[in-house]
Amino acid sequence: MIKRVFQILTSLAAAGFVLLASGIVAKAALPCTYDIINDANANIAAAQAAYDAAKADEAAKLAVFNAVKADNLHSQLAYEQAAADYTNAVNKSAWCLSMVNNYKSYLKNIKGREGFEDKFASNRVALADLTNLQASKYAADGSANIANGTADIIANIEKAIKGYEQQLATSPSVQAQIDELNKKLEYYRADYAAKAQTAGENAAAFANNINVPGLYKTYSLGFENFQWNMELNRDNTDWDPKGYY
Repeated sequence: MIKRVFQILTSLAAAGFVLLASGIVAKAALPCTYDIINDANANIAAAQAAYDAAKADEAAKLAVFNAVKADNLHSQLAYEQAAADYTNAVNKSAWCLSMVNNYKSYLKNIKGREGFEDKFASNRVALADLTNLQASKYAADGSANIANGTADIIANIEKAIKGYEQQLATSPSVQAQIDELNKKLEYYRADYAAKAQTAGENAAAFANNINVPGLYKTYSLGFENFQWNMELNRDNTDWDPKGYY
């Protein structure tokens, strides 16, 4: 008789953690506040360099445009091309300047909240831990379900064989069906053995993950919501963080 693989931790409360129904995807976690600040400064420097280059190109395009306008023999096509090039250069400069201002605003927002960023970094690590734990539990439960499905097939075949065996005395011809079912039974038993082994390995991996000291229990969905809403509303003076965290 094939034994069914038990479902992995039917009670999550007994395991000491709660799986999030929202299916949050782990995002890259910054290791510390200073890394965030350095990254912001690097972005500002890159954006400033891009803006300086854009302004230089804008000046060059303006010089070309003015030269075309000053040439009384210029063609309409040359004028339109020079005008379009200059307009595009102006728009690019404006976009680059907006990027500089955005990165500066971001840096200003980051500075002065080192404690918040420490919590942010810790929550990122905790979320990564929780996501890995969820993945190992889903793998364990999924492989157990697959193995149990094969166990059900085996049970049905065994039941069918017994039924035919009861008919042998009066209907010897059913031996052909019995032989065919025994072949299937052999295949599915081997298949079950492999699937049960996989289920066992996944169950062991999950048990190991849940017992390894980690920060997954400290993950705060409330802080997650607060962080994202704070970023979305950093320029909104009417935003009230109460209720988020």
